[in-house]
Amino acid sequence: MKHNAIVDTDIWVYLVLSNFYERVVKYHGKLYFSDVVENEIMKWQSNIGKSKEIAENFMQLKKKKQLVVIQFDTFDTLERMSIEHQLSEYGLKTVNIAEKNKGEFVSYLYAIHKKIPHFKTNDKHFAHVIANKKCEVEIQHWNELLDQHAISIKEKQDALNKVKSFEKKMIDEHPSKVDPRWEKLRGFI
Repeated sequence: MKHNAIVDTDIWVYLVLSNFYERVVKYHGKLYFSDVVENEIMKWQSNIGKSKEIAENFMQLKKKKQLVVIQFDTFDTLERMSIEHQLSEYGLKTVNIAEKNKGEFVSYLYAIHKKIPHFKTNDKHFAHVIANKKCEVEIQHWNELLDQHAISIKEKQDALNKVKSFEKKMIDEHPSKVDPRWEKLRGFI
């Protein structure tokens, strides 16, 4: 259990884009994912090129049992009720409804309930929300993960550059679909 880690969607994407995923899987033996994160990752399957590899690598390693998906239905009734209640405290709906930032929160709750000591996430909003919570789950961000697994500073910088370049490309290709009226409404509040 010492090296067990649960991973969110962003970190998995970064691991694949930077080619660090094999190294991190080898270090941990296997990585855990929530069912919600698996659903988010599988959406990449309809893409082409490097972004399609995000889902393909996930499926291949899952078949090899190097990735384990924790299903909500595997928790007993009391744990499921507790998870649902905790989600509602964070302003989220039930596990089976897709919502922004849900993967991070569900993964965190699964880590607590399954006693998985490490959670790899890069979501700053999530980290801020749970910052004051006392828990046995250690949160590791992308830079910390690279510090631990990169062989050199150059390799770390190359990984950061690959991810940054891909993110810029994705933002350019898929501009935010936020209704501009929300910003106006926010000004009134």
